[in-house]
Amino acid sequence: MSLSYELDPERPALVVPDVHQDLGFLQRAVTRAEREGAGLLFLGDHVDAIDPHWNQPAALRAVTRALPELAAAHRHGCRFVVGNHDVQAIQAARHRADLLLAGDGEQVAKLDHALPSAAGYGELLGAWTSEFLRAWHIGTTLHGFVLTHAGVARRHWPWGAAPDPAGQLAAFLSETQATWEKWLRTNEGGPLFQAGPGRGGHHAPVGGPLWLDWDSEFVDDLPFPQIVGHTRGREPRRKDRSWCLDATQTCVGLLDADRGLRVLKI
Repeated sequence: MSLSYELDPERPALVVPDVHQDLGFLQRAVTRAEREGAGLLFLGDHVDAIDPHWNQPAALRAVTRALPELAAAHRHGCRFVVGNHDVQAIQAARHRADLLLAGDGEQVAKLDHALPSAAGYGELLGAWTSEFLRAWHIGTTLHGFVLTHAGVARRHWPWGAAPDPAGQLAAFLSETQATWEKWLRTNEGGPLFQAGPGRGGHHAPVGGPLWLDWDSEFVDDLPFPQIVGHTRGREPRRKDRSWCLDATQTCVGLLDADRGLRVLKI
């Protein structure tokens, strides 16, 4: 299966916040992207159902298989950003696999009792190949915006890497990609993977790009505007130039080079 993660810079992209295993939302987003002639850019948290209707092993299985299939089939390309729920699911899958390989059935049973989704997460390691996961991003950029799952705080921006915003952006993208690839190899993530006080974290003054809380921690003070998901709300919200699109699987953003971001209900 040939996978495409390139987005045509001449075309719009449909920015899809937190799918959370909602197959109906995913299907509506794909349909709208096809209608608009747009690529697909997913902001992470593809798994872990919020709506009980989708909290079934079949929905988890369908979503995990659908994403690489989209990367192969969607004619205007796909790009994937990693979310905190994705990381937690992969960690649980890794841990369960280690226990199985060690023959520790008692601990597997305890894990499955404590985390009923753990057995289903094991299928991620088959559906999400290393090629697929290595193409994901902690941060990406498109049409003048920086896009992450939760947002980038000042302390995580490489101000000293270059004297100009373009150089700083290049350093941020390079550094975060190296961090993501290291996490895939070693499960070591560091500050970018930490939660701040807004999400119950106790070891970081502010959350990293997978955990930053929009309501209590996000500030629009980088050289570039941002688009994020992660913090649920009834509607998409705006702070100065930046947007949080997570409206509980009801909205997406159409991002265009000329018209900027337009919020669409689907």
